[in-house]
Amino acid sequence: MEMMQNQRGRDMSAPITHITLNGTRYQLAFTNMAARVAEDVYEQQYGQDMGYADILAALTKFKYKAVMAMLYGALIAGGTSMSWDEFDAAFKLDSIDGIRDIILKGVADSLPKADDAKDGAENP
Repeated sequence: MEMMQNQRGRDMSAPITHITLNGTRYQLAFTNMAARVAEDVYEQQYGQDMGYADILAALTKFKYKAVMAMLYGALIAGGTSMSWDEFDAAFKLDSIDGIRDIILKGVADSLPKADDAKDGAENP
């Protein structure tokens, strides 16, 4: 008899493909167009001249401006017609499918790992 594995949460290695804004689910496309739109957001909305590589570096630090700029770019590249102001008003972190699981994994990954070889003592 084959045992079924229960899957909880989201596959962290799977790319984010959709975003939900005001109850409507939208397709995302992370393309060259998304990168260009994200750069435009930084320039026009944030008043900063940031290249795509800098935006990606900010994303690795989970900077909110970078998250919003990239997701807006991917939303537009995915074929949605929405102004920045509409997106800004509707966007919340929980708009991202599986964000709670992503944040929890990030927190868990950032915690120091126990080093059993260091002192040989068991943790209580």
